[in-house]
Amino acid sequence: MSRMDRLGMVACILLVASVVQAQEARQDPRVTTAKTACAAGDVQQGVRLLAEIYTATNDPIWIFNQGRCYHQNNLFAQALARFQEFLRKSSNGPVEDVKDAQNYIKEIEAELHKNDPRAEGPSSGVSGPATITQKVPVQTPNAQEGRGLRYTGIGCMVLGGVGLASGIAFTLLKQKAESDVESQTKSATVPYAAVSGKFSDGKLYANLQWVGYGVGAAALLTGGVLYYLGATRAAAPMNTATISPLFVSKGMGASLYQEF
Repeated sequence: MSRMDRLGMVACILLVASVVQAQEARQDPRVTTAKTACAAGDVQQGVRLLAEIYTATNDPIWIFNQGRCYHQNNLFAQALARFQEFLRKSSNGPVEDVKDAQNYIKEIEAELHKNDPRAEGPSSGVSGPATITQKVPVQTPNAQEGRGLRYTGIGCMVLGGVGLASGIAFTLLKQKAESDVESQTKSATVPYAAVSGKFSDGKLYANLQWVGYGVGAAALLTGGVLYYLGATRAAAPMNTATISPLFVSKGMGASLYQEF
């Protein structure tokens, strides 16, 4: 027997032994158990049994089956890794198995791309540009925001009403004092000492009426601004505003400065 004949016989024996080993592996009861576990969702047990068979046979087809187990249970990242490992291990394996693995890889990459809005283009191992989307939270009105400003504004407006009422009251008192002086001095000559108190009261009431009007107007204005700021803040962020008292002749007021 020639050397070439002996080599051919050895190759034939090895091929037959490989086929027999593969056939025995497929008859291994662990295959049925692994298939059942994968179908039932027990991925951990199914993959572990397939790993044991692969260790015993060193046949990459069991790596392929691990990928199928992951794939059936929607564990795409793990399935992709096993199919890629199968292609590395069986570059010279059966053409149909290699094509199936490649098709599964394309299918999984498309699924991962669909579920990841940042991905752009198929996952081919080459980094490419990615679109990053950011969800901007929508602000909704909050009745608690600006509540203190609204309450303070209401208090200031109440104070302003009191101030205006006091101004009106002092105006009436001033008019009464002036009327008393006029009535006393119209009919007869009256000493100044007799009406000096009325003159003093009239002047005091005149000054107090402007204080009342000024304080009342300023408080009403300030209260209105504060209430407006509080109400607006409940719906949206507010710009910074500063309210300053303003003193003018015979009265008071307020100025508003808003930063943009």
